[in-house]
Parts: sequence; structure tokens; C-alpha cells
Amino acid sequence: MGGIERCDFFALIVRDIPRSVRFYQETLGLHLRFVQGEQYALFQVGGTKVALQPARPTGPDLPVADDLVAPRVELGVSVLVAFAVPDVDQWCQTLKERGVAISREPADYPWGDREFSVHDPDGHVLIFYGPSRERAPRPEAE
Repeated sequence: MGGIERCDFFALIVRDIPRSVRFYQETLGLHLRFVQGEQYALFQVGGTKVALQPARPTGPDLPVADDLVAPRVELGVSVLVAFAVPDVDQWCQTLKERGVAISREPADYPWGDREFSVHDPDGHVLIFYGPSRERAPRPEAE
């Protein structure tokens, strides 16, 4: 029996689909593949699909699961979503110019990444990362 090959889809529970679609599409620039009113939205990020859906979705073709509820701190539910970007500092500046509050400014970390973070409209932590300055590609000597 084979193991898990990859994670190619995840869903974030959000309170307001149109607001979240605007943030992910217009502010972050993700490719919107599909939206169904206020019930569901699907984005494509490289080989990964990112879905947005409200807690307890309703509709003729949507399942309603008891465990599909909005995250609550007292339950210890938390999601960190990490996006790879080519230039961490430039992307941070771009998001600032688009009015996004930066919760953690760019910094290099011992594991070799440079990263910063923001929160989406529902409080999910979004990390943007790339190579640290120490391991960033260097121009070849002439």
C-alpha cells in the first residue's frame, strides 16, 4: 500500500465568501477557478487548490457535516497557510501598498527561509516565504 503522495487541496472556513474572494483574488492575486454565490469558492495556486466555504454550508448539492464549523480558539483549531514567493521583501511591500496589515515583518529563520505573515479577513495566518538572504541565489562571478 502506498503512502500519501501530496496535499493538493485544502479548504478554509470563512464567514463571508464575497469578502474573502475579494481578498484572495484582488489582494493576493490568486487565480479564481470557480465561485458559487456565497457557498463556495475555489482558487488554483500552482498544483494546489484552495477552497473557501462558510461554516455549515447549505444547498442541494452541498453536504452539511456536524464537524464543519468555524474555527474556535477554545478548541485549539488553527491553520497556517504558507505561500512561496520569489522575493519576500518585495511581496511584503506590495501587500502593504494594497492595505494589508503585516502581522510579522520579513525576517530570516534558522531553517533557511525568509518569511513574513499576515491574517486574512477571517484571521487565518498566511505566511509568505522564500530563501533567506544567506541562502538566496547569488550572481555568478564573471
